[in-house]
Amino acid sequence: MSALHTIKARYTLTFVIFIVLLIVGTVLGIRQFVTPMLVDAGKQITLAQVGEIGSRIKLELAQVQAQSRSITQTVALLDSDAIDRLLPGLVDQYGDAKVFGGGIWPLPDKRTPGRAKHSTFYHRDAAGKLMLNEHWNSAESLNYFEQPWHRAGMQAPRGHCVWAAAYQDDASAEPRTNCAMTIYKDGEAYGVSTIDLTLGFFNELVARKEKDIEGEVMVVEADGKILSNQPEISGNIVLKNVSELAAQSPFIASIQAALKTPNRAERYEGEYENASGEDFTFFLSPIEGTPWLLAAALPTRQAPDSPVRAMVRAT
Repeated sequence: MSALHTIKARYTLTFVIFIVLLIVGTVLGIRQFVTPMLVDAGKQITLAQVGEIGSRIKLELAQVQAQSRSITQTVALLDSDAIDRLLPGLVDQYGDAKVFGGGIWPLPDKRTPGRAKHSTFYHRDAAGKLMLNEHWNSAESLNYFEQPWHRAGMQAPRGHCVWAAAYQDDASAEPRTNCAMTIYKDGEAYGVSTIDLTLGFFNELVARKEKDIEGEVMVVEADGKILSNQPEISGNIVLKNVSELAAQSPFIASIQAALKTPNRAERYEGEYENASGEDFTFFLSPIEGTPWLLAAALPTRQAPDSPVRAMVRAT
């Protein structure tokens, strides 16, 4: 009986050891192989969510580009007086308040022989109504056809926009960009059309996505100009540079560092530690077809609410 008991005990001990080794091996295997896969899957899900901002921005820009194309094609068929009559309707054809205004900017002597500056530009007043602005035709104004946005538009591929860097002036309370596109008339370059697009909708997109990923998001230009506000920093920071605010935010400091890397045409990934000692994974990706980049950061061990997060936490 004693021998049988000893044999049973040995078998029980062996079985327990086997189970323990199996559990340890499984946990180590999960940590070594499965967890990195799950964390990577979580990152990809998060990147896809953040990428929705880029997709929305590209959709807005594509609509403006289509509108610009219709304007350039229509203007080529009009005489000078008809341009002035029809342009407001062409600019406001979608009834989109984000379209701040639009204009026709002919080359010297093209619209009126002997007249260098003969543009037509409409922009919205405080009530949202399009009004004529003749500043650029005045003697004291700069030559619009010598401005960078006009020259860039003249170099654009036919039917495509060149998007200006974000700017703000007295005409609008919001920063904006513009689409400059070459107008061709009778087979020759006639001038440039522009549509101004306000960028305030960036803030709405960013705020909603930060809540979705429980992280931080920002839209910037390659030179570090900020195009969306940050809840962590009080006040309006749009059009400031990341260099001005890097000391206040590890997230913005990471953007500044990433913008200094040699190849910004590809996604950049890094890590940083916030003021509370929590590790964050950081991404910076170009928004294709635009002069802008999208930055995002989320806690390193965080994946979107899903079985992925639960499995990662369990390990």
